[in-house]
Amino acid sequence: LGADGLIAIGHTQSYGTRPAGGSRRCCAIAASGFVTPIGPFCPFRSTTCAENGPLGELTGSKMPRFAEEMSRLQLEMSMGGSPDPQKVGQMAEDLYEAEQQWQRMLARMRLADDFQSREYFKVTAAWSERQGESLESVGAMMRWQADNMKAFATGGMPRPPPPGVDLDRLAAKQAASGQANMMSQLTSAQAVTATPFSGEEAAFESEVVRAEYEKLCRDHAALVQMGESYGGYDPLGKLAFLDALEAVEERWDTFFARFSLMGALNREFVEQTDGFLGSMGMSAADFRGVLREAHDLMRRDAEVERGAAV
Repeated sequence: LGADGLIAIGHTQSYGTRPAGGSRRCCAIAASGFVTPIGPFCPFRSTTCAENGPLGELTGSKMPRFAEEMSRLQLEMSMGGSPDPQKVGQMAEDLYEAEQQWQRMLARMRLADDFQSREYFKVTAAWSERQGESLESVGAMMRWQADNMKAFATGGMPRPPPPGVDLDRLAAKQAASGQANMMSQLTSAQAVTATPFSGEEAAFESEVVRAEYEKLCRDHAALVQMGESYGGYDPLGKLAFLDALEAVEERWDTFFARFSLMGALNREFVEQTDGFLGSMGMSAADFRGVLREAHDLMRRDAEVERGAAV
């Protein structure tokens, strides 16, 4: 990867270093309450993430059905009903399978060469930390729930929760989110495939606006393609890529603000992003904060790698 190519696309100021102010710029932009096509909202997909995003394995698994069954089970118990042991036993097996898929998915995203996959992994990690959990604790909780459901189905003794788990806090959080667990939130998050504008909006009658938008889309899509080899870059190349990506994100912010297009967003883009934020319990400011934290984690990984190579 050549630094010149990244600089040309991202309009970055230096190789391997964050421009003055860095990604912290998004704090001010986020106050306006809109989101741009960045991070998981990017409609330009790498080959790895072309279908359903990195969570495609989970959304196509038994997890969504398990979440529905769990909601019905909780409702039945709240009304004084007694669950069918055989049905609970089958749900336990489904949850064991989903936990294995969760672990495979995390390993695949963490080790992928593709930047979008790694970015989604870091976004998921940063978001789970904000929930007071970790990616490891999510898997542990799934296994514990499955163990107890199996124990109920077979007449066995219930298992104690994993160390450090506050069941009262967990129950309160689930009640607030309306989801059985964090996994349910992730699998219900709608993939964003729409672009922010259709190109038919009144603002695009200006050739200047249309040309700038088309160039921004081309540059962003080209950067996504470059990112398919992110894992093979040296540490300075990874830092340069993050600089270039954040420069493109800043260009989106500038484009939205300069032409006052926030009220003319593509309806499908708004519906998809609102659906994603709603399922995750996020505001636009939360989303930008989580994405910033994810990129900071990736920068730290590159700096650690850089130090180890010296």
